[in-house]
Amino acid sequence: MWGWAESRPRRCLKVSADSVAWAESARTWRGRRRHRCALSPLPEGTVKVSATEPNLADASILAARIRALAGPSPSLGIGGQTWLSDIPRPVVLLLPDASVRTVVLQLESLPSRPDERDALIRWRLSQEQLFPMANTKIVSQAFPARNEQGVMTQMVLAVVIQETVLAQYESLCESVGLIPCEIGVTSLHLFNLWARASGGSGWQEQDLCWMTLADGALTIMLFHDGRLLFYRCKVLPGELVRGAGPGELVSRIVQECRVSLEACQQRHPAFAAQDAVLCVDGEIGGLKKALADEVGLSVHQMGWATLDSLGWKTKGSPRGLSALTAVAGVSS
Repeated sequence: MWGWAESRPRRCLKVSADSVAWAESARTWRGRRRHRCALSPLPEGTVKVSATEPNLADASILAARIRALAGPSPSLGIGGQTWLSDIPRPVVLLLPDASVRTVVLQLESLPSRPDERDALIRWRLSQEQLFPMANTKIVSQAFPARNEQGVMTQMVLAVVIQETVLAQYESLCESVGLIPCEIGVTSLHLFNLWARASGGSGWQEQDLCWMTLADGALTIMLFHDGRLLFYRCKVLPGELVRGAGPGELVSRIVQECRVSLEACQQRHPAFAAQDAVLCVDGEIGGLKKALADEVGLSVHQMGWATLDSLGWKTKGSPRGLSALTAVAGVSS
C-alpha cells in the first residue's frame, strides 16, 4: 500500500467486533519498552465481521472513537510557527480473523523480494482454486523449519483480504489521519507476541495447539516442531458467544478443537499435540478441564503476564484481549 514509512509503525489500531483499541510504543531513557494503550467499546452492529462483505456498518461512530483514543495528529513547527499541521501517522492495522481468508502453503523456497514473494503465493493460491483471487490483497508470514525428512521448507500462512473489505478500513484510517502501512490479523500477532516471550521455552521442538476466541470466532493453529501445519477460523453462532450458557460454549470449543486435531493428524501422522495456548477474554469456566479430559491437552492461557515477562511497562492500560492485541501489533 503505502511504502514511504522508513521503519515499522510504533502505533497500532485494532478493530474488533465490539470495540476499537489503540496502542503506542516508545522506549524510556533506560531503553525499556513502554506502551500506552486505550480501548473504547462499540455499539452492537457497528462492525459486522465478514470476509466477503463490507465490515463497517457505521464508520462515523468508529472515526469518532478512534480520534478520541489516538488524540490529534502532530504538527511540525519551527520557532513557534507551524509549518505543517495534521501530519498523517503510520499505523499497523489489525483486523478480526474472520474478516480474511487464510491458507497454509508449503514452499521449497521463498523469494526475498516482497513483490516476487506475493506473486508466487498468488500463483499457488490460484492453482489451488479455493476461492476467487481477483481484487484481493495478500499478506503472509513464513515459518521456516525442517520437514519430516530433515529438509528445510517454508510453511507460509497466506492471508487473503478482499479489496472491498480492506477499502473500508483504509478509508476509515485516512479519515482520522492514519496511514495503514502494515495489515495483520488478530491471532497471528498474538501468537508472534507469545512466541517472542516464549523463545527459550523450547516450543519449537514440540507440537502445539493455539486457540484464539475473539470477535465471535474461534481460530485454531497447529504447529509441529515449529512448522505451522494447520489453520482454521470458525465463526461461532452469535447467541453462543453472547452467553447462551458457558457449558454450551465449552462443548463447542472442545468439538472444534477435536475436529481440527483429527484433520491435522490425518494429513500429518507425526503430529500429536499435548500442549495448548489459549487466548480469550477472562476465564471460561470448565474449558481447561474439558480440553484436558476430552482432548488430552494441557492448556496455558496467554494474558498480560506475557508482557510482564518481556519487561514491558503497560501501567494503566486496559486488560482486555483487544487491548493486548493492539500492543502485540507494535511488539516487533
